[in-house]
Amino acid sequence: MNQGLILISPMLLTRLLSVQEFGQYREFLLYAGVLEVLAGFNIFTSLMRFVAHQPEHRQQFVDQSLLMVFSTSTLVLLGTAVLNWIFHGALVGDYMLQLGIFLFVYVNFDYWESMWLAQRRVGAVFAYTTGRLIARVVTVVTAAWLSSDVQVIIWSLIALESVRFVASLVMWLRYRQGGTHRLESGWGEQLRFCGPIGAAHVMVGLNKSMGSLYVAKLLGPVGLAHYTIGTYMRPIITVLRNSLSDALLPEMSAQMRSPAQPDSLRLWRRMTVMAAILLIPAAVLLGRFADTVVMTLFGEEYRVAVPVFQIYLLVLFREIVDFAVPLRAINRTAPLMYGNFVSIVINAIFLAILLPTVGLLGAAMAFIVARIIEGFYLARQTAKAYEVGTRSLIKWDDVGKVALAAALASVTLAGSFWTDTMGLFGALAAGCCFMAVYVPLLLLLRVPEAVALKDRLQLLARQALA
Repeated sequence: MNQGLILISPMLLTRLLSVQEFGQYREFLLYAGVLEVLAGFNIFTSLMRFVAHQPEHRQQFVDQSLLMVFSTSTLVLLGTAVLNWIFHGALVGDYMLQLGIFLFVYVNFDYWESMWLAQRRVGAVFAYTTGRLIARVVTVVTAAWLSSDVQVIIWSLIALESVRFVASLVMWLRYRQGGTHRLESGWGEQLRFCGPIGAAHVMVGLNKSMGSLYVAKLLGPVGLAHYTIGTYMRPIITVLRNSLSDALLPEMSAQMRSPAQPDSLRLWRRMTVMAAILLIPAAVLLGRFADTVVMTLFGEEYRVAVPVFQIYLLVLFREIVDFAVPLRAINRTAPLMYGNFVSIVINAIFLAILLPTVGLLGAAMAFIVARIIEGFYLARQTAKAYEVGTRSLIKWDDVGKVALAAALASVTLAGSFWTDTMGLFGALAAGCCFMAVYVPLLLLLRVPEAVALKDRLQLLARQALA
């Protein structure tokens, strides 16, 4: 739900703003996103492990996280301002003031989701993210509708995040627990965890943003606007995959004490199959109706983004497997840092080669190649950490059944009649037909996760009727 601004607002903003103006707005968000990755350093997500693992020391880990994020965000802001001055504004242009204020209020005191996930308070997470989603979308779209001015939109977003920052600060002061016994090794444990995982997170963020940064600097706001729409499914990947990963990490951290436990990867293997169930049909449907989706949602001006949209769908298959969860669960985070370093180097090399020759499509291709190579490296490191064979990491039989079900169900998408007369509604109807075949096929092929989900839904239905 936290990706709602990225998912929903482009559909509206591309109608309210010109391609140039939309590109300028996305340029601000691009710089803000890169700096947020550096400033936040993925520190708050450490709470999902430490609060779940040692709930009696919750306040200590929260306070340590807040202090670390305040320090990193201050250093990043000062460093960015100095570098932007040295390079005469070539780094972030005229956005330095807005970026400084926005980054500080956006990053600090934003630990609630990770803490609540560690405490398994899913309802609180849902309420918080939903409220934040609605507020951000309404604020940005309203500002665009009333002014069509990029600066007004940016300052409106800053004002909203400032309100959230103040409210979060007040809540922290009000509910802060004092007087509890402090864990002497708390700082050391959390720093050892956050160092590698934070560096890996920075590299992941830079890797994802590198293509956009290249495009923004070489092709300008218009090129960035087209590339943004071409990679529109990135938030979809985050929503579908991370919804499983974020829920699983506290569970694995609470249950596991050493990688030598029997079948310690069971939950993760099941999560991987669930990710395949969600992501494979998404790739099939989006790839089949890419032209209709882009033209209908964003307009004729973004037709050039269709090939980028289609090639970027290959990322969905890589994202089925999230090696970060099992490695973070046992505090083996160094391989994530090294793997992402390899990925970012490969991405940079391919971007330098492909972007000038192939254009926007080359930026997407470079990212895909880098992510695939990184996946092979992390697979070997995960297998080594858990003392299992690389091939046994994934339930290949079940993932293969999911792929077979999607392939057979894709027969329903044949022909152009779905979109010739009905456009986007035809694509939606085709998607419903696809799912009507896909889901029974999963059950017919006896995919355990699909069967378990069906049994759970039936139980809930009986309980509701009773």
